[in-house]
Parts: sequence; structure tokens; C-alpha cells
Amino acid sequence: MLGPLREGAPRRIGPYEVLARLGAGGMGEVFLARGAEDGPEGGPEARAGDGPEARAGDGAGARAGDGARPGPEDGPAGRSVGGGTFVAVKTVRRDVVGDPAFRDRFRREIRVASLVDSLYAAAPVGGDADSEVPWLATAYVPGPSLSQAVRRGGPLPVAAVRALGADVARALADLHGAGVLHRDLKPGNVMLSVDGPRLIDFGIARSSTATTMTATGLMVGTPSFMSPEHVAGARRVTAASDVFCLGSLLCYAATGEDPFGDGPLAAVLYRVSQAEADLSRVPEELRPAVAACLAVDPADRPTPARLVELLAAEPAKVFPWPEGVRDHIGEYGRELAQLVASGGPLLEAAPVDPRGPVVTPEVPGLHSVPTLAPVAAPAPPAEPPRRKRGRRALAALLALAAVAGGVGAYLLWPEGTEQPPAKAAPPAGPRVPGVDDRGTADASGVVPQNAAQRPAGWKPWRAKLRAPAFGCSAGEKVLVCRTTDGRYEALDPASGKKLWDAEVDSESPTDSYMSDRVVYFVARDSTRPTVHDGSVVLVTGRRLQARDARTGVVRWEKPALGPQYIWATRPLVADGIVFAATEVAEDVESERVALTAFSLADGRRLWTKALTNSAISNAERRAYEPVAYAKGIVYALSQGGLVAYDGKTGTLLGEADPDAKDCHEIKVLGDSGYCAGIGNHRYSQLTFHALDARTLAVKASVPAPLASVAPAAVGPNAVVAFDKGVKILDPRTGETLASYPVKAPPSGLAQEWSSPLLAGDQVVYADFSSLYTVRLGADGKPAGLKVTPVPGAPGPRVAEEARDPLYGTFVARQVRSPEVLPVGGIAYIVYDKGAVASVELPGEKE
Repeated sequence: MLGPLREGAPRRIGPYEVLARLGAGGMGEVFLARGAEDGPEGGPEARAGDGPEARAGDGAGARAGDGARPGPEDGPAGRSVGGGTFVAVKTVRRDVVGDPAFRDRFRREIRVASLVDSLYAAAPVGGDADSEVPWLATAYVPGPSLSQAVRRGGPLPVAAVRALGADVARALADLHGAGVLHRDLKPGNVMLSVDGPRLIDFGIARSSTATTMTATGLMVGTPSFMSPEHVAGARRVTAASDVFCLGSLLCYAATGEDPFGDGPLAAVLYRVSQAEADLSRVPEELRPAVAACLAVDPADRPTPARLVELLAAEPAKVFPWPEGVRDHIGEYGRELAQLVASGGPLLEAAPVDPRGPVVTPEVPGLHSVPTLAPVAAPAPPAEPPRRKRGRRALAALLALAAVAGGVGAYLLWPEGTEQPPAKAAPPAGPRVPGVDDRGTADASGVVPQNAAQRPAGWKPWRAKLRAPAFGCSAGEKVLVCRTTDGRYEALDPASGKKLWDAEVDSESPTDSYMSDRVVYFVARDSTRPTVHDGSVVLVTGRRLQARDARTGVVRWEKPALGPQYIWATRPLVADGIVFAATEVAEDVESERVALTAFSLADGRRLWTKALTNSAISNAERRAYEPVAYAKGIVYALSQGGLVAYDGKTGTLLGEADPDAKDCHEIKVLGDSGYCAGIGNHRYSQLTFHALDARTLAVKASVPAPLASVAPAAVGPNAVVAFDKGVKILDPRTGETLASYPVKAPPSGLAQEWSSPLLAGDQVVYADFSSLYTVRLGADGKPAGLKVTPVPGAPGPRVAEEARDPLYGTFVARQVRSPEVLPVGGIAYIVYDKGAVASVELPGEKE
């Protein structure tokens, strides 16, 4: 829907008058604009009326009565209402406009797009690669995207899917006939007008050096809508690749589900590479055509023209949208009509002035439509029979592990130490240098509590970060958060007052971790921070920095890699050493990744070991980096799986056995490391592995007792996981000792829960209202759930519209999990929108 123009927004772009804001994306902002009645003035690259698109923008209120399908007689590109042509104008971020190579590519893309002549595509109709801020105008389609329509109204009926597929196939035929490939066909790039779909966003220029996250935290792309050729990292995507993606799109339209399922991204990409789509929910009438599109061999896929025949869409004067979709389209048409009637641009409302009202030319009614929650996804397919045998298989493997491995009391988690004797109360734990969402450096989720670490003068407090939090870490001297606007903000743990903040360099070199179809963006190429005693270590702008915890002053910095593929990326600090992912210096062009150890004191490089040794296909993309440290050993994820190095010398100590190659993380406790992995098949069973902490040899492997949920914390007396609530397991048997289901928020509201940690002798987690603790006895037996309301907690809230019809998801608008950071008997709770609270953990007595 239309958004008001923000302060400083342009009022004119090229020959167009800017009227409203449509959104933002990887390139920059997108605006609704209007040209003159007879077409804008200017050169051939800036003539909106010249575009081949006919009736691309027609929505409700524009021939809605007859709903005529597009034909040769249809009018010029763009939506024409009350004088002037309406277009969507995309502007380019200023941080890339100084790159001549980018401008050259942008110029070529404008020329390529001008070749398109299709009644079924909202083709670009003007652009200027040489203006101060490059821009590209496309016909405006006042209607929802296919993804928005399906999320709101559910799967489309068969007749609508047939007609949709036929029209998109016709658009592809026109594109391919002009020598143009779409390369990014997904539900967000198909807009719905009253007389049919319109394909958008083909051939749009993207900078090869674009930052890996915009200041708003935009995440782009959907792995399920790639083709096997994309996943394989092929340099040349063919016309058949577009057809494969159209098959995925039709599956989504007919079922409301991504065709290659969910789960770990690497598993999804593997299914795509093997064309392992689940078509069981696709209606039988559509299944042959969809299956033909999803053939793994490009030569076996139908041409777009043949696909139109396979779909056998009945010609109709009125497009067969269901009533709900037509109503959805109508909202966009009415909104545009209101804007036209207002006679001016849509502006942000001015703040109320106590001295009197301020009149702002804001269009009435544009923001009165309530936010609608996404439609619940259909129930997943029944579990394969082998999942039902999990308990019997678990018991058998437990017995085998006990006999063969001699692991004694610890069968599910065969820890090599004796179970501690019962005690009235646990002793004060050792000091911890810092805590994040995984706990301490060993990533076990176990955080000892020591009252001596409580900040002097502490009392409960609450604070507010300047932007939504996006990964935090805390210690005795500081609490630091990365925020979605590309900054780090540090608070005093005693009072909550701001100690310092730092804005990162948005013009720094960055990585694109997938193809131009799937890119995971992380705030301006910045990792999560790591607090370690008096230091804060982070990577921003490809520079590893060690900062003073209290002042934020940079002590030293070295070249390093920023976020790789996932948001959770962070440097690791232990025993006076900083471990970070870096480039292999002698082989920068191949983007090989190394693990490098630096001295925390002065930044000296101690040693470097390669983590990848060959070109990486998109299916192999993941965060190759340090993941845990314990007892002098640093663990990292390499291209071949988990590896273990001596932290001081870099000597290789072990590599994960083939049975545990699918583990990407490890939790270290005593003499064992624990990990969970899942195979690449859709129905692969999650498997828990107990590894030798030094060699990474597998001690035992058992099926997961909790469906497909990996443990959040692994302690000597309890294993804790979150599966629709917190579950506490007996590490000796795998049996559930206690289960605490989460309480659903009130209707229409949303909230999330933090990952649970073992803080001292209690399980700790939080939601948007309260802190939850479960005290454990010396034998691990739970004593019951205690709920502590958190002053200043935001509470459940109405979810914002986080998805953009063109680009994907705005991370800053998502409802995301809070983080609980327990240090010295204090819990620092950071909520996704930036609220922070500090409360005391419950004492021994209830």
C-alpha cells in the first residue's frame, strides 16, 4: 500500500512528479510518481509513454466493470487516472552511484529492458543511468503481489492458477523472444491486476558491490524459487530456468506452500538442485503441467508456449480471480483514486503542536485499513512411518552406545565425567567474560552465575535503543547491541545509560553470499558483537575491530570477513585470542575463507588455516567461521564439516566423522561436543551426535527425541530445548522431565520467545511480557515454572507488514525473539524493537 513521503524525499525524479512511497529494496527507495497527460518530456530513455506494456496498471476502478483481458488495442504503459501516467520509480542508493562500473551495468540493463514488448509484463518505461541519482521507471500496477494475495486469502482455485500460469508463460515467451531472461521469477515479482497478472522486475541492475544489508534491514530472495542451475552456481541461466521457477510459482499459488519445503537452507537448496519438489498437495488437474516445469534436466521442461497448452486455460473476458483477490485488488484501486482526488502528494502527518492544529495535505483514509495477519499455512504432510519408530530406535541406540562406548550414566549425551553428587545449593560459578544468545564461548548454553559479577550500584532499570536490536552481548562492564539501522549501541549494565554508539561505514566493500537471486542482508556488513571482559570485538566494513568496552574507542583493527550468509555471524574471543573468518590472502578472487587467530591485546596475527579449499556452489553457502571454544580448542565450520584446532598454535586436532558431516554447530561440555544434523531429504530425521571434544570422532548418534528440534542448552544434568514451549530432558535417557507450553498471545497480537539458557541452576527464557525460570535440583529434576513480569516489557503487539511486494522481508519490522543475557544473577532482556530491561534472577526461595 502507499506510504507517505518522508522528510527529505525527492518531489521530482526525472520527468516525474513524486506522489507517495511504495517501499525500499536492495537498490534504494521506490516511489509512486506521475507523468504529464501527454507523456513526460525528455529523451528516449525517459519517456514513460513509449513503453510496450498495455494496461499494466489496471486495477479496481479502471475498467473493473468489464474486466477485459489485455489486447492489442490497449493503451500506453503505466496507469492513467485523472490526467497523467502513473509509474513506479526506483532510485539507486547513493553509496553505489560513484562506481562507474555500476553505472555502466545499470545503463546496459535499461537498454536490455527496453527490448521487452509484452502485454503481460509491467515493463520498464524510462530511466537515466547518468543522473545524479540513477533511476528506473516501470508501469505501476495498483494491486497486491501474488505472495501478498496468497498469504492473505490462501491458495488460489484451479481456474485462477491455470489462467495465472498461462499469462505468466506468455510474458516469458515475449521476454525470451526479445532475448531477455527474467532470472528472478517468484511470487513477489508477479503483481495482480483486475484483468490478470503482470510480471515485474526483470533485468533490474544490481550492484556487484552492494552492501549486504540496507539501513532498514532488508532481506531479499526466496531459495524455493531458484532453479537447479542457480543452485549449481552456473554462470549462464537459460530460458528453461525461468520455466522451472514458474513451476515453483504455480505450486505456491495452488497450495500456499513453498514447493521445496522449509528447514535448514542448505537442505532446501539441495532439494532444489535435485528438483525434489513436493507436489502431493497440488490439485491433480494441475500436477502434470507443474511437474513438467520442475524437471531437473532443462531440456525436459516445456517451452512457455507449450506450457500455455498444458495448462489449458479457458479464454475468458473476465479474469477468474476469486472474490477475495478481487476485493484485495480493489483496495489498491481505491487508494490510488483517493490519492488522485487529494490533488497532491501523500505526506507524513506533522506532529501535533500544542499551540494549535497544523494542517498537512494528507489523504484521508489511506491508513485506515487494519494490518492483516498472514493466513495459516496448510497442515504439513503426515510424517513418514519411520519417524514413528523414533523412540524404539532411540532406545536401541542408547543401549548400543552404552555397551560399545562405555559411556556409563550418560547415554543420550555421553559426557565423560561423573554425575555430581546432590547438593543443597550450587556453589558460585566462575566468572564469565561475556554472554550472548548461545551462552559463553563453548556455545553449550550453560552460563555460570557468580554474584561477584553483579555491577556495583546495580538496581533494576529499563532503557530504549535508538533502533530495533539485531544481536547483543553482555558482560560485567557493558551491554552492546547491533541495531538494524547499521550501528552499535553500548549501555552501562549498572544503570542502562548509554555509554557509546558507533555508526559503521556503509560504503565498505561487502559480500553477496548467494547468486543475485538469493542474498541474505546483514546490517551494513556488520556482525553481532562479542563482549569479552573489558573488550568488545566485532566485524564491520570487512574490518575486525577490538574496542574498549566502556568508551568504544577502537584499540586495533585488521581485515576480516563480515557476515557470511546468516545473521548470527560473530567473532569468537577466549583465552586472550580473537578468532575470526578472513579471506585466504593469496587467493582473494576465489573467495576462499580462512580461520585466523589474533592476539586480543594488540591484534597480532597468530595463525591462519583455510576453511574452504575450492569454489563454493550456492548449495554449499553457509557461515564458515569459528563456532565454539573450550579447553584450549577452537571449533570451526569448514567446507568439509566441523574441525577442531589448538587455539594457540593452529594445529589441526580433529575433523568431524562422516556421520556428523551435516552438523554446522557444536556445544561443548566436558570431554564431549554435541551437535544436531539433518540430512538433505525432505523427511530426513534430525540426529543428535555426541563427539569426542578433541578429535570430533562420533561417540554415539541417536534420533532426536523432539521431532526436528535441536537442543538450546546442554548441561550435566539437563538438556533444554524449545518446541512449542520449553522442554527439559533427562540426559541419561532422553525422556522429557518437564514441559512448559507457551501461552498464545491474545487474538490479533503476536510475540516470540527467547532461546532458553541454563543460568546457574535454573532454566531462563523470556517472552514479550515476562521472564520465565525453572529451578533444577542437583539431579536435574525441575521444581516448577516461575513467572516474573518484566517492568517495561513491550507485551504482545500487532504485527507490522514486514514483507515488501517486490523485495522480500524488512527485518526491522519483523516480530523477532527477545534475547536473555544472564550475568552475575542479573538478566538483561533485549526486545526486538529496542526496549531493554534489567531484572534480578529469582532467588533460592520461591
